Amino acid sequence: MRRETNFVTRFLRFGAAMVGMAILAACADTPPPAPATTSSQSQQPTETTQPQPTVDPNAPVVLALLAPTTASGKRTRAAAQDLTAAAQMARRDHGPANMAMKVYDTKGTPEGAAEAAAQAVAEGAAVILGPLRSSSTAAIGPIAAAAGVNVLSLSNDASVAGGNVWVLGQLPGEELRRVMSYAASQGVGAVAVAYPTNLYGELIANEASNAGSSIGVSVGPYVPYERSFQGIERATKDGAPAIRGQADGVLIADAGDALRSAAAFLSYYDVSPRNVKYLGTSRWADLKNTKENALIGGWFAGADPDLKSGFDNRFQAAMGRAPSPLAGLAYEAVQATADMLRAASQAGDNTPFDVDAITDPRGHTGVAGAFRLLTDGRNQRSLAVLEVTETGFFVVDAGQFGGGS
Repeated sequence: MRRETNFVTRFLRFGAAMVGMAILAACADTPPPAPATTSSQSQQPTETTQPQPTVDPNAPVVLALLAPTTASGKRTRAAAQDLTAAAQMARRDHGPANMAMKVYDTKGTPEGAAEAAAQAVAEGAAVILGPLRSSSTAAIGPIAAAAGVNVLSLSNDASVAGGNVWVLGQLPGEELRRVMSYAASQGVGAVAVAYPTNLYGELIANEASNAGSSIGVSVGPYVPYERSFQGIERATKDGAPAIRGQADGVLIADAGDALRSAAAFLSYYDVSPRNVKYLGTSRWADLKNTKENALIGGWFAGADPDLKSGFDNRFQAAMGRAPSPLAGLAYEAVQATADMLRAASQAGDNTPFDVDAITDPRGHTGVAGAFRLLTDGRNQRSLAVLEVTETGFFVVDAGQFGGGS
């Protein structure tokens, strides 16, 4: 009886939470990933970058930061303020004396981003940092390419990467390779995937298959669910026998109350966390998850909290508020370009932001670990594997690139 009562209570909480999440989704600051049915390669820009304009690395050099400072959504405007503040912090911390930065308002729309990019290149920007959303990134890529200017977007959507565009946002596929590789090293050889039937869930399902193939882990069965209390209950009840019979790990690709309900229902239907290791992505980094018994002991890939806290504390001290989750990307973009400019100055190179500099295999320093940018426009990040405990998140494997490379 107690179990049934608990689930009725969870139902009421879940319904209210889903309404709140729907409202938040309307003004989400991160772009939605591409559907799994479309490969990132097929969506990459086809423009050929024009020859990089020569830039005297010892003369005044301007970085253009594209941010949605007057977007219609309050959350997006707040994120833009933090992006700008973090970028300015990085310029003060790392920028050579001749490096300047100018902020251009995208208005939170692709059209506004295109106008901002056109103005930036007309005013001599040597490199563009941002914008935030994938749709805006797609809009500015051709404009920047025509001027021979490279773009370090803050998006996490690999479908807009390529050509003269690199994305700095943490990519779901890299997270999966990291956590699944670690799980495999601990004896987990077959991973089921429970995921919502939305763009993020479909992307994760597709990327999980790719990740499993690359590291030798069997993936399946797949348990898609409608992101509602009844949908999660129905799907987990139906999928639980196959998970028990075929997998020793289960990846739950969700966040918030939907994640906690999926985990609780799986456990309720005898996918015991004692026998099947629960796995997740960086979206698990929510302290509310420490109160869900089914998630205790689960592993997920994410930023090293000790490293990340250093940036968060410095931002808090400078701005009097905690940074938004995306602020660190702007800091990293400026720090990386500052390092490129300094290296070009020392080498007498007049193309400080060309492909070779951006894709330097030594990588760049990030606020929560190293990252490197690849020739196809994607990125790789040094991610830790964390375990959910009753008191927080414990690093069980220190930061390294996905797949242990």
